[in-house]
Amino acid sequence: MLSFPFSDSVVDMLSRETVRIVFAVYLDFQNTPALAHSGTGVLTIDGRTYQGVGSFGSIEPAKEELGGDSPTSLDLTLSGLDSSIVSSTLKDRCRGRDGKVYLVAIDDETGDYSADILFSGKMDAASFNYSGNGDGANAVTVTINDRMTYWQRKGTERWTYENHKARHPGDDLFYAVAQLSEWPIYWGAEKDAPSFEYPG
Repeated sequence: MLSFPFSDSVVDMLSRETVRIVFAVYLDFQNTPALAHSGTGVLTIDGRTYQGVGSFGSIEPAKEELGGDSPTSLDLTLSGLDSSIVSSTLKDRCRGRDGKVYLVAIDDETGDYSADILFSGKMDAASFNYSGNGDGANAVTVTINDRMTYWQRKGTERWTYENHKARHPGDDLFYAVAQLSEWPIYWGAEKDAPSFEYPG
């Protein structure tokens, strides 16, 4: 989701005479997180090192209505990649993993910089463009969705013993759910119901 207003440190940077704005992106891929920014050189944000990719990257505009509750998404594209990088990205699952976009204000005179999270959410499946050596060649596009998107999607989790065990190994919270559906209950009687059968 979009985050605002900016912190005091970023506002201070923006008020300086010689300030440059770049965007930094954190994509939590399963094997190796991608950390890049739209400038050149190296930036360190929140203890992570971001490499500059310059004009090889692009961020599509995100639209959000004031006071609205509609989902917001952001498309990030990195082009001109080696085919091996594109192939590794294809194998590295990213759906449902964290993605963040930072706004970084840099003072060109002193080299000082400050960053704030501009957009954060979960990544959707990456899309690829294999178009030879032209513009947009060997490009990877990742969409980051805010949490409103996931509120509108149907969940895949079920309140069953098997599904719960898959998500929480060693937790037998739902072991009795299936048995309870046909379990006799004697309201107002002293007769005992049958005992549960615990999984082996």
